[in-house]
Amino acid sequence: MRILFLGQCLVYGYDGVDQGSTFVNHAINNLATRFPDHDITLDRKHLYHPNGLKAILRHRFLFSQPDIVVISVIASFAVQRTRVNLLYEMAPEIVDTARSFMRKIEARVIGYRGAPKQQTAIDKFLAWHPPIALDEYERLVEEGVDICQSKGARVLLLGPGRFNEDIKADFSVPLAEVPILFDSVNEMVRRVSKRTKAQIVDARGALCQRGGEVFLPQNIRWSHQGHDLVARELENALASEIIRSNPVTIGSLL
Repeated sequence: MRILFLGQCLVYGYDGVDQGSTFVNHAINNLATRFPDHDITLDRKHLYHPNGLKAILRHRFLFSQPDIVVISVIASFAVQRTRVNLLYEMAPEIVDTARSFMRKIEARVIGYRGAPKQQTAIDKFLAWHPPIALDEYERLVEEGVDICQSKGARVLLLGPGRFNEDIKADFSVPLAEVPILFDSVNEMVRRVSKRTKAQIVDARGALCQRGGEVFLPQNIRWSHQGHDLVARELENALASEIIRSNPVTIGSLL
């Protein structure tokens, strides 16, 4: 069972929550325990912006066929500017290969020893996207779901969850509009789910089970408690898809 997860820092970890403690890692580890006879493989790819969603999906399906695709639909794209690598947005797999090659070349040219540099010449093609309009965001997400389903993969949509009212951050839209846009993105995910029959991972419902402790202080990033809550939702959603894919075999184990 190959699971492709397209997401951002919540998937990879950050200061305060390392990658091993993210909701994705918790969910996958628990699934391995629940379904010991299944070989569950996780493939993470960074989704820098919805504009690059179709390119990532086309390349991933070209190189490896995922059974399940989880798309993280965050509200940040709708409330603040986003810095992206334009080359990665157009051809992510080519950029990943070229970046690895450039690191080796640069290390030889400058005689660098030790861990390879994270930034290379190919990482300098940067640009900023303004906050995305909700109708455009919805169109891009639905196109991504259509690509996955046309290739035979099942899709889970992870919404942005809830807004942290205690946040101290600068946004590209007035602060009063930010929680409204969070709610609007959640509703957008539900509309796409209804039209495409893609399952929703209810991050909002999970995070609403607790108070402000689900966030890092004055931040929209989730704390360990937040990750634990969403991990249970993701685990159950993925488990239902695994059972659906092979109900006879799984049923004999339950």
